[in-house]
Amino acid sequence: MRNKIRSFKDLVVWQLASEFSSDIYNLVRNFPREERFSLSDNLLRAARSIPANIAEGWGRIFPKEKISFYNIANGSAEECNNHIIEAKNIGYIDKAVYDRLQKKCHVIAVKLTNLIAVTRRRTRKTAGRTLEYGEK
Repeated sequence: MRNKIRSFKDLVVWQLASEFSSDIYNLVRNFPREERFSLSDNLLRAARSIPANIAEGWGRIFPKEKISFYNIANGSAEECNNHIIEAKNIGYIDKAVYDRLQKKCHVIAVKLTNLIAVTRRRTRKTAGRTLEYGEK
């Protein structure tokens, strides 16, 4: 039997994104000090944006709003991919760390794409009827 999802915290994609954000936070601590307001800051902001936008999307009533925030989270995951590539190219991270973070980003992006698809299907199913307060 599947567990009922009652909160954004119950979403596997949010859990993975939150863990990824913590990984990035710990990673940038080891970047050179001169990167503090550059690559470190951009990477951290993008990583933190993923779970935050999933949470905000979950809290929206209308499916189109939900999808918009999930799309923003997906864009932030791609931004992280870019910054991770840059970090590897300039020698801030090794191949093993790069591969691990790229894999996590990819899994998050796939799960977000699935969440968007499910939300779209639910939108089509509810078209033409009024949703009750709190119904998703």
